[in-house]
Amino acid sequence: DRLFILLTSCPERRLAEYEKIPWWTFIGAAERSTDYQTLLGKGLTRSLVAVRAQEGSTRTVGYTLLQLLFGLLTYGGFDRLLNGPTNDVWLTPWVDYLRQRGVQFQSQTLITSFQVSESGIAGVTAETAGKPLQITADYYISAIPVEVMAVLADEQLTKFAPSLANLGKIRTAWMNGIQFYLAQDVPLEFGHSLYADSPWALTSISQRQFWREGSLAGFGDGRVGGILSVDVSDWQVPGILYGKPAMQCSADEIEKEVWQQIKVHLNVSGNQVLLDTNLLSWFMDPDISFPNPTSVTNLEPLMINTSGSLQFRPEAHTEISNLFLASDYVKTYTDVACMEAANEAARRAVNALLDRAGSSAPRAAVWPLAEPEFFRPLIEYDRLRFDLGLPHAPFAIPA
Repeated sequence: DRLFILLTSCPERRLAEYEKIPWWTFIGAAERSTDYQTLLGKGLTRSLVAVRAQEGSTRTVGYTLLQLLFGLLTYGGFDRLLNGPTNDVWLTPWVDYLRQRGVQFQSQTLITSFQVSESGIAGVTAETAGKPLQITADYYISAIPVEVMAVLADEQLTKFAPSLANLGKIRTAWMNGIQFYLAQDVPLEFGHSLYADSPWALTSISQRQFWREGSLAGFGDGRVGGILSVDVSDWQVPGILYGKPAMQCSADEIEKEVWQQIKVHLNVSGNQVLLDTNLLSWFMDPDISFPNPTSVTNLEPLMINTSGSLQFRPEAHTEISNLFLASDYVKTYTDVACMEAANEAARRAVNALLDRAGSSAPRAAVWPLAEPEFFRPLIEYDRLRFDLGLPHAPFAIPA
């Protein structure tokens, strides 16, 4: 009945009420079985949005789950995957295209401050190759992640853009990956696998089955037959091998721990799906910076949707006339930290820039999340109740 309530609630109630309620509370997990807590509480929230069920916003967690279910029912699945290595089929062609369009990339450059006045952003100070660099432009679009933008949003910037004053209150968590290179391919599921009760909230994808060029002979030393990519979404819970959270493990310990947790899930009932002898090598996300166990740093943490945190997130347009935001912490329909949210934020930023410039150019399309029209009458009824200050109606749900 929890999902039915979400399906039949008006957008106004979702923002005013469900945004403030933790998912754990909304689904009544404390009074339910361990399996219920594991599957619908902990496993779902940690793996999808890298947040604890006790902290995650019901508005975000619940409607993300519903979107996955809609995709499964409407399109026969909710996985959409690249048909080759990310660099080969996406990033490199995209960078080449942008350069052909006149875009210039300045790599290894650190933004240190914005120069701002009542008339707008006058310039950006940066460092590249250890030398200062001054950047000036008519308009500025920031795609900087929230934990970095929060530092740049100093007193001077937030004086003219108060919507950026609370960026430091937006929380982040770790969701980083490791790849296992296998001698023989192990396809597993035709899509992502979620290990709901794994201590480190693991998800995986066996990639070769989706790639246009099935052979991996041209990669590495030619021995690789399959690639198993794994995301680790909980870095603060002790593992099963060393009794330590991932944050306190060395790179080798993380590799062994993740491999073991997956084997525990797959090698059951006498089936040996993953074999140690099949593992050739592995590669960990370089954003996880060691040494350990003394210290560890994540250079790319992930924004998480804690209950009540939407109020801290800005729009793509700021109060400064020539500053726009195109990062996944911006308020979007997509809502969660992912490439789709960043894409939508960029579309909103471009549209806002065109509006401010008085341009007649076509605007970038932005799409609300689709929901079944079947529930529209009940949603409108709930809107009437919400406007009257009444709670969601306790509809009778067929057994």
